[in-house]
Amino acid sequence: MIDPKTLLERAAQLADQAKDEQDTGIRERLLRMAEHYRDLAAHEAWAHENPPSVGALTSALSPRAH
Repeated sequence: MIDPKTLLERAAQLADQAKDEQDTGIRERLLRMAEHYRDLAAHEAWAHENPPSVGALTSALSPRAH
């Protein structure tokens, strides 16, 4: 698991870098990357707050009868 704070810090760095970028294409790419890092941080925070249970893992790994 990655610390969500680390991902949010990286997102902020990318957004700051985008502010100073003159090339529109690069600026938009940096902003998309920052948004991706924010999404990852939200996912990691949710995963940390909602760890999988042993029962859920067992049922996911068990063969299902068709």
